[in-house]
Amino acid sequence: MSYAIQRMFRFFIALVASVAILAGPCYAQAAPMPASLDKPVIDINNVMKSEEEKKFINLTSGMKQTYKLVVIADAKPLTLQQYAQKLLETFTIEDKTMVMVLSASERNMVILSGKYFKENGINQEVLQHKMEHYFEPYAKQGTLMTGVISFVEAVDEELKAFAQKQGSGEQVKMAGISASAATQDVTSWPVWLLGGLILLAVASVGAAMAYTKRGRILKEVDEVDEWRGKVADQLNSFEIDSSWKKEPGRIKEKYLAILTSLDDLKKDAIADVELILVDAEENLMKFRFKRGQEIIQEAKDKLFRIEEEYRNLHIRLGKLQETLQDIVALKEETKQLQQKNERRLDELRIQYSVSFHVLKEEMNQFDREMQAVKQAEEKGDFEDARACLQQAAESQRALMDVMQKVPLIRQTIVKDLDQEIRQLDEDAKEMVAGGYTSGEEFFNARIVKIRGKYEKLPILFEEGKITEAEELIIKIREDIESVYQTMEEIVTNRHQYRQYVVELPYYLKVLKQDEEYLAGELHDLSQRYLVEDGEAFHYYQQIPAVIADIENALEQISASTEKDNYERHGETLTQVAERVNQMMERRELVMKELKVFRQGEVEAHEELQDMRASVTRVEQQLKRLHLSKVPYSVTSNIQICRQAIDTVEEALGEVPLKMQKVDHVLKEAKEHVSELLEQAAEMIRDIRLAEDKIQRTNRFRRYDKEIARLLQTAEDVFREAEYGEAHELADQAFRLAQERYGLDVE
Repeated sequence: MSYAIQRMFRFFIALVASVAILAGPCYAQAAPMPASLDKPVIDINNVMKSEEEKKFINLTSGMKQTYKLVVIADAKPLTLQQYAQKLLETFTIEDKTMVMVLSASERNMVILSGKYFKENGINQEVLQHKMEHYFEPYAKQGTLMTGVISFVEAVDEELKAFAQKQGSGEQVKMAGISASAATQDVTSWPVWLLGGLILLAVASVGAAMAYTKRGRILKEVDEVDEWRGKVADQLNSFEIDSSWKKEPGRIKEKYLAILTSLDDLKKDAIADVELILVDAEENLMKFRFKRGQEIIQEAKDKLFRIEEEYRNLHIRLGKLQETLQDIVALKEETKQLQQKNERRLDELRIQYSVSFHVLKEEMNQFDREMQAVKQAEEKGDFEDARACLQQAAESQRALMDVMQKVPLIRQTIVKDLDQEIRQLDEDAKEMVAGGYTSGEEFFNARIVKIRGKYEKLPILFEEGKITEAEELIIKIREDIESVYQTMEEIVTNRHQYRQYVVELPYYLKVLKQDEEYLAGELHDLSQRYLVEDGEAFHYYQQIPAVIADIENALEQISASTEKDNYERHGETLTQVAERVNQMMERRELVMKELKVFRQGEVEAHEELQDMRASVTRVEQQLKRLHLSKVPYSVTSNIQICRQAIDTVEEALGEVPLKMQKVDHVLKEAKEHVSELLEQAAEMIRDIRLAEDKIQRTNRFRRYDKEIARLLQTAEDVFREAEYGEAHELADQAFRLAQERYGLDVE
């Protein structure tokens, strides 16, 4: 029961996964789809061999059902199930056709079959069972086509068995109908006869079910036995090149151990499976189904273990051969490196006339490493031998790198580094002479330490401690760089000191001016705007303390007897300068804040000034016209504008300042001034046009009474300050002159 439940559970999981895949989105750019399903084998990525394709075609061509194989290298980014679903949506699969979609990279297969297969007993559970027993064991070993062929044969056999079973069932059904008809003909039966018939029928049904179940389980025994035969064929096909017999004794032992394990699998394991299957058949013949199924499962587990051990034998053989090849290659490489290093060391010892005994000792280490390799090979520890050879090769490469550095190290010790230390000494003396420090002791102590390290280098070089000499050179140059950084800091500090001495008096003046300005400005803000807090107030409160710090620092510098004593006063000046810089940054914010705060008032004053200038400009223009009389409406508007301007000025002078009131009266004043400007512009235009047209038409007055009358009336009206009416009359006279006398329009 537990095995059946497991199969049902696996079937349910596979069904749910299939539904989820079919319901999910179909992603673009999957593996290409075939153009059609007309051929028995559609190899999209040319994965199969021609022999495998022919074998599949020969097998399926003689079967009643149609089997087609679609082979792809990889379905990514789709899953294999999604690719198969897309294939099902693209093509119509006939009732008696089964399409197998095989992925070479995943070693997996999805089955798409017509309804004929399901109607004849090949449901999803049967397909899953056939996949597990006939395809997956071969797929795990990489023999995909063998698994496919085995699967097709098993499905075809299952169809034949189902057809035979259906034929037997039809015969039983017909017999039952005949018996029923016979009973209808009988008018009455004895009770004991009816009871006996019922018992006989029940016993017959039970026997039929038992034989059917036994037949199904015996078929599973046959499947396992077929599996056993295939595993035996695999074991018999396992071969090792006979050249191993010529290898040394320890290598032979490794190969013999693999062959011994293979023989154990052949003799013991396969025989054990045969005995297990015989035991299972005996229990089934006795209708011990539960025990028989347990024994069959034991045989399956045994075969799985055999296959796993078979794969492990392949792995062991591959690792052994790979290790032995690596050992041969590493020995040759290491020997060549050792010979090159020996020649190079002899050349260096002759060239520089030194012993280099440390390098010589490292060369001698090679013999000890090779001895360790030999011992590992004698023990049969070939993995350890390979590791030792790899270590020896790395050591020889490292030694070669070290010896390549010898000329450069020699050049650095004899010439380059000595010149760098001499240059450092000269630069330090120049710093002292320039007055950047209080004495030579500051630099001398550090240069003496550097020279002490430098004097160790020739000894290390002669002993052959090249790596240690290189590390010491790096440290010496770091010390030299550190001294130069100190010099740069001294020069920078002195420059800053002088800059602070020049800039601080200027900042002191700026802060005093700010203090004086803000005293009145903040008082006015507190009175007019009722403001007593903000960035400007905080800035103003800190000004006295900063001024005191600047004055104190400048007094200390002026009182010092030593010129440019930046070492003594540098820290004080730096602290004061940092605080001053912070104040200058805040000062910019404060000034922007004050400007924004008074923006409305400033703009109002500017507009007030513009309006007053506009009214004054109108009055001046009227005076320049030398008019005998100015219209009352104009003089009245001028007076109204001046009163409105005075009202705005009074609102701006109120304490506290009410900007809403200022905005209101300012708006009214701007409207009055705008009206005055329009009125004055129109009046001046009428005056100039009237004068111009009277003057140009005046010559026609002597001989045209109508023009004379219009001009006289226009002049009378003009003198009464009715300039608009005067312009209209002059325009009428001008137009008459145009019509009657051809006066040109200019």
